[in-house]
Amino acid sequence: MSESTFNLSGGCHCGAVRYTMHAPPLSVQHCHCETCRKTSGSFYVTGGVVRRDMVEIEGAENLTKYRASITFEHQFCRTCGCYLFAYDDDETNLFYIAIPTLDGGVDPGHPRDMESHIYMGLRAEWEHVSDTIPHFEKNGPGEIITEIQRIEAE
Repeated sequence: MSESTFNLSGGCHCGAVRYTMHAPPLSVQHCHCETCRKTSGSFYVTGGVVRRDMVEIEGAENLTKYRASITFEHQFCRTCGCYLFAYDDDETNLFYIAIPTLDGGVDPGHPRDMESHIYMGLRAEWEHVSDTIPHFEKNGPGEIITEIQRIEAE
């Protein structure tokens, strides 16, 4: 892990799992798909895409896992049930952090043009979203993660 002056901390409700991000998320998505609604108990999940080597996790032995699909895994604190992380097996250098778990509700520092609502076509029928960030019926254009990986590889 490279040295950085960027440090944001967060963790689960009970404090058994803590993490520190040493770089801001590359992007933030507010996902409205049914899986995210059901795993979070909320209208949507806000996930920040971060490089795995820029995050330190303490208490990882207290995480429990749930496979939402063949390649996608959600991780929760086994004590308090707080949703913290998600991994896609195809994205070996990146993963998602549940941004609302940052301490004090701090701004994660992501590029503002890399934030969007995704899977709006699958949102709950009575949910209304009226903010000004981009809304996409499915995933964002060019698959946001794939585009980030392409840029990093150049």
